[in-house]
Amino acid sequence: MKTQWHALIPAAFFLAAVACGQGPKVPVASVGIGGKLPAIQLTTVAGASDDLAHYAGKNGLVVIFVSTRCPYSNDYEMRMEELSHAAAQRGLGFVGVNANRTEPAEEVVEHSKTDHLTFTILKDANNRLADILGASFTPESYVFDQAGVLRYHGRIDDSRNAGNVSSHDLQGALDAVAAGRSVAPSETKAFGCTIKRIPGASSSGN
Repeated sequence: MKTQWHALIPAAFFLAAVACGQGPKVPVASVGIGGKLPAIQLTTVAGASDDLAHYAGKNGLVVIFVSTRCPYSNDYEMRMEELSHAAAQRGLGFVGVNANRTEPAEEVVEHSKTDHLTFTILKDANNRLADILGASFTPESYVFDQAGVLRYHGRIDDSRNAGNVSSHDLQGALDAVAAGRSVAPSETKAFGCTIKRIPGASSSGN
């Protein structure tokens, strides 16, 4: 019987991994470090279309993919709020982008009010921006400089628990871009909940 259990346990883990990994495949990013901010329109929570570049400040733009339901994204909300103020002080725009098909604009509005979020959140309804940038998780961050060039991509910091943070990666990127310095490291590994894409939405042009 022990042998049978040993055989079943790996199989159970495999099936769980397959289940967690189900969903549309994340496209390879067409804009990487050194690439340009895409000319793209997203949707405001009021339903209007607006250019992403409209939200850039004189020194650049911070984009973070967010979620209303992801516990990782929610645990980072106060840090994102603080970073939005830090970005403004450094002349960078700051927007959250919700690309989850499961989270309608009305839910995003209510969530922002309940959690006292003051930064702008846009809907990426057909995952176009998420696909262009190859975004996989919430939260996942991108920093563009004043010329619209991507200078940082990755995590906000190195711990979901704010009390255990030892590397303030996004803050460092903000400081560097605002000062016109190179960002090091320019990429870190993001972590969180997977973005709930609409299958084939971006590739179909919808």
